[in-house]
Amino acid sequence: MNGTARPPRPTPRNTPRASPMSAPDQPAPTGLSALRQRIDDIDAEVHRLLIARSEIIDQLISVKRTGEPGAAFRPAREASMMHALVERHRGHLPLVTVEHVWREVISTFTWLQAPYTVHVATGDAAETRDMARFYFGFTVPFETVAEPADAVAAVARSTSDLAVVRLGEADTAWWAALSADGAAPRVIGRLPFIAVADRPVAIPAVVVSPPLKDPVKPEVAVFACRGPADASAHAWLRKRGVEVIAWHAPWGHHTGAVGAELVIAVPLDDQDESTAAEATAERARDAGIILADLRPVGGYAAPIEARPQRP
Repeated sequence: MNGTARPPRPTPRNTPRASPMSAPDQPAPTGLSALRQRIDDIDAEVHRLLIARSEIIDQLISVKRTGEPGAAFRPAREASMMHALVERHRGHLPLVTVEHVWREVISTFTWLQAPYTVHVATGDAAETRDMARFYFGFTVPFETVAEPADAVAAVARSTSDLAVVRLGEADTAWWAALSADGAAPRVIGRLPFIAVADRPVAIPAVVVSPPLKDPVKPEVAVFACRGPADASAHAWLRKRGVEVIAWHAPWGHHTGAVGAELVIAVPLDDQDESTAAEATAERARDAGIILADLRPVGGYAAPIEARPQRP
């Protein structure tokens, strides 16, 4: 090197120069400090908007009268917000990250309107608590109890608490106290709500709540019933739109046609719960499967099957 500056490389003919603008109205940052400043500006704007969102809470409490039991929970509205989130998402940021941020915001703002506690059974607390924390965040108080039935009982004693209960085979029929009628607790949500490949927290669970002040007809009805415990019968039902989401077989898996206590989920479509229950029992009966004593214990919005992310 002799200290003499080299002449600039010639630009090849027909090769367009890089545009100085990254967007029609936003100049591209030209260095590391500019990029960091842009990130700081975005962070400040996000924080400002969160504060603005929180300032609406007092107005919501006045308009919605959320001091009344259960008034702050709006499962159908939350489902609509999640659908909008999935539809507008794009880019390399994982959808599950955005979902977690929004769930933290929604759950915390709901808690600010009407405080509540989430109850989780200690028998499988490590995994179920991970799912519950992902969905309800770290501001909402959590309480661990011994068994899923204890979590349901805690909800029954409250006017606004929730329980997150893991699905699958159960040691006891924890759903015995659930009902879609009267003041009994009922299922209002299904977790995870957004189906995403390689989700880090994917334990299937339901959310149990006291009666909602302004309930909306769910997309999926949940029934308790008696039926078979064997996996082949469950698989047959699933292929026909009836999902066995929880079961308790006190005498083993091969104890007859109605030897187990079941919880099943059935899409309602345009039917009411009574019609859906009758149609489900009849469809199963045609295949030699008995589903007896169906009774509604709640329902939820149909979970979202997320499409591959757009670039």
